[in-house]
Amino acid sequence: MIKKAAVMYCMMLLFCFCFIANAQQFDVASIKKEVQKASELESKFFVNGDCEKVVDLMADDITFHANGKKVPSKEMILTFCKKVRRPFKKPISINIDYHVLSENTAYTIRTMDLGKNQIISQKETVTKIWKKYDDGWKITHLHSTVKKVPPK
Repeated sequence: MIKKAAVMYCMMLLFCFCFIANAQQFDVASIKKEVQKASELESKFFVNGDCEKVVDLMADDITFHANGKKVPSKEMILTFCKKVRRPFKKPISINIDYHVLSENTAYTIRTMDLGKNQIISQKETVTKIWKKYDDGWKITHLHSTVKKVPPK
């Protein structure tokens, strides 16, 4: 009975050791910097109207929702990017949070106060899920919601 308990104990220790040894270890700060760089590039390309470069930073099977409506294709995103009026009005505030999930997945949440006038203000929240591919970080999902709110 003692031998059986000892064997079970050793097997549990071996399992725990193997589990811990195989657990993913990754440098969160380094991955965060990589995603931040890709995010800043994508934003710069969008602001400047470099729409081909914008969609190059998107996975081929990207899902995109704008104000709760699914956008059917990457081509439609490209068309929208090309038609949007530029230059953009400078937002009152921008905040971007970066969240690393693994060595090859992360997400960003950007909130912007777009201003408007004394009666109404516009706020936008954009969430992007990023995945690391052989050729770099790409957006696999993008959700954008613009909401009109009374000013404070």
